Amino acid sequence: MEIRRVYVDKLKMENGMALLAGQNHKYIAIVLRKCPGDRIDLIDGKGYLYRCVINNIKNKKIYLQVLDVIHKPEEKRPKVTLCISPIKGHRMDWLIEKATELNIEKILPTIFKRTVIKIDDKEKKCERWRKICIEASRQTGRFTIPEIIEPTPLRGILPFIEPIQNRWVLYEKEKNYHVKDVISTYKEGEICIIIGPEGGIDEQEIEWLKNNGFVSCSLGENIFRVETTPLVVLSIIHYEYSQK
Repeated sequence: MEIRRVYVDKLKMENGMALLAGQNHKYIAIVLRKCPGDRIDLIDGKGYLYRCVINNIKNKKIYLQVLDVIHKPEEKRPKVTLCISPIKGHRMDWLIEKATELNIEKILPTIFKRTVIKIDDKEKKCERWRKICIEASRQTGRFTIPEIIEPTPLRGILPFIEPIQNRWVLYEKEKNYHVKDVISTYKEGEICIIIGPEGGIDEQEIEWLKNNGFVSCSLGENIFRVETTPLVVLSIIHYEYSQK
C-alpha cells in the first residue's frame, strides 16, 4: 500500500503524539479514508521526514505515533533561484509544478517592462503557488518545499539574490554566449537564472542586469516559450551536477 506524505508547516505534539487537524485531518480521514494503524509520512519542508502510524482519530483531530525521523542531506546539485516574468493563465501553475519537480530552490516572479500580466492579490496568488509546490514536492519525494516570493519589480530583486555569484540571464538576442559556456565557468555555490517576458527583455534591462553581475546567454537558435525555457535550463543543471 502506498504510504502518503503530508506537509506540515510546524509539527505539533500533544501527549507524546504528533497532532494533525484542519485541512490535514480532512485530507487524511475523509479524502484518503485512513484509519488507526495506517502509515502516514509527514514532511516539514525543511529536510525532515517523520515516519508515523495513526494512533487515533477523534474530535476532528488525528494523533500519530512517530516511529522515526529521517533527515535528508543537502543535494550535491547547486541550489537554483528562478526569477521569471509571470505568465498568463494556468501556464504559470504548470511551470511552478515542473520547476519543483526539477528541484528549484526559490521562485521569484519578476516584473519586467514588457510583462503583460498584472497580479492584484499577490498574497492570494503566492498561496496558490505554494500549495502547488507542496503537492509537487510530496509527489516527487522531495523533503523540502521551494520558497515562493511575492512578485517583485526587476530592480528590486537584488536583496533576494545578494549572496549568489552565479548569475545568468537567458536572452534571445545573445549570439556569442551559450548556456553551456556559463556552466563551464560555474563557481561552486548557488545559481540565479533570469527569464524575461514573452515580449523579451528590454535592452536597458539587459544593461542593468549585466552591470549587476549577470552573464547573458542563450539556448541556441530555437526560441522557446517562457514556461519552457527554465525547464530546459533546470534539466541541463540537473544532468550536469547529478553526475558530480
